[in-house]
Amino acid sequence: MKLVYSPNDWLQHEVKDFDFDKLDAKEIEANMIDIMLANEGIGLAANQVALDAKIFVMRPINDSKDPHAVINPVIKEVSLELEESIEGCLSFPGIMLPIKRPKELVAEYVDITGKKCIINYSGIDARCFLHEYDHLLGIEFTDRISKLKKDIWFKKSKKMQKRINNG
Repeated sequence: MKLVYSPNDWLQHEVKDFDFDKLDAKEIEANMIDIMLANEGIGLAANQVALDAKIFVMRPINDSKDPHAVINPVIKEVSLELEESIEGCLSFPGIMLPIKRPKELVAEYVDITGKKCIINYSGIDARCFLHEYDHLLGIEFTDRISKLKKDIWFKKSKKMQKRINNG
């Protein structure tokens, strides 16, 4: 299992439901968390490691939970209040874009033991959850802004990356 980078067809691929009979949830969770942490991320979806299963891992910031897997998630409710904030993605290194997302959400998912869980997330944790959820549907964060905004931000990001690399 290794991280895939854009452009890659996996990133636009909607994945299938996680099948506990065919896949080892604990092993996949451990591998994905290792990749996420090694790349200093707060979330990582199955598409980003070329896995055809509805699973992502995340490291909540505003919650005392350790990094954990979210399997077969279903969003039950999102707040009407949106918040724009800068997002990055491990599959798009060096690209940071302003994305509007709901500030809060309620979701249902299954953990690695098969237990149903319900969570309420807000702020960065809701943003991370929604970003990773999008991946499972084959939606990249670059799809969430207009072409004009995307072009402007890609140019800014490349200039910033050049400055960082040139010291």
